[in-house]
Amino acid sequence: MTRQGLPRCRRLHLKEDFKNIIHGGKRISGHGLVLWYKPAPNGQNDRRLGIVVSKKLGGAVVRIRAKRLLREAFRLNREKLASGVDYIFHPIDSEALATLQQMQEALLSLCRRAGLVPANPAPQEAQTHDE
Repeated sequence: MTRQGLPRCRRLHLKEDFKNIIHGGKRISGHGLVLWYKPAPNGQNDRRLGIVVSKKLGGAVVRIRAKRLLREAFRLNREKLASGVDYIFHPIDSEALATLQQMQEALLSLCRRAGLVPANPAPQEAQTHDE
């Protein structure tokens, strides 16, 4: 059985990475979601995800659900997104992003507006996981 999760190598987890992208990257917002993005360092050709959730969004259950939905929406649509870019998403409206479908629409809409969804997405790459 193949693993379907988002491996650690495709996630941002260093504080320095978050700072560099938030302060040195571009920002776009809409549909209850904020996106910061920046080309990946050292010419990496992978898409990495970071998630920032504040307590203003709601209680722990709401915050964890938002993160889980966002990770899944990114995982399902990562082949459609531009490669070689680091993405940080910040959900700001839990009601507008209550379902996976709403989260996917918001994520793709923001990425289209930012020009991060190529017109003709490349065929799916072989899925190898470096863990």
